[in-house]
Amino acid sequence: MSNTDLASAAVKTTAPELVFRLIYRSKSKIPAAQLDSELGNILRTARAKNTSLGITGALLFYQDWFAQTLEGGEKAVRALYAHIEKDPRHSSVQLCEEGGSKTRAFSRWAMALVGEHGNPDIPLAATASGITEAAARNTTPEQNKILDIMRDTTRGYGRGS
Repeated sequence: MSNTDLASAAVKTTAPELVFRLIYRSKSKIPAAQLDSELGNILRTARAKNTSLGITGALLFYQDWFAQTLEGGEKAVRALYAHIEKDPRHSSVQLCEEGGSKTRAFSRWAMALVGEHGNPDIPLAATASGITEAAARNTTPEQNKILDIMRDTTRGYGRGS
């Protein structure tokens, strides 16, 4: 086998790149009267930008707390998180978890309304006037594990309340 053949074989057997996952939480500063409209804006903007960056994830909202999971290449996810930290629509931004994964948990998710533990989450879709319920989807065990972390951070278990 020539050196070219060996190099080609090495490329073909290289392990797939890990997906970087980051989970954070923050406190909303969006006035209640503007919440539906602003969540719709956030979702529309995220879908457009995140698609071009190769980032997927889930954004959960409960009372006045956000929890978000971002997945993709580490450099892109960290850059987006740095941008999110500066967003004036929230405060008390705190990194909850970060690390690598073999697969994306939320490859088709953009946002969901967080449900009580043991109850389903409600997927939301952006509309011209704000947000609306989307078709329900079953969740995987991996998604449920991550959603429980996100629920805990929005319910007070992980935020020192």
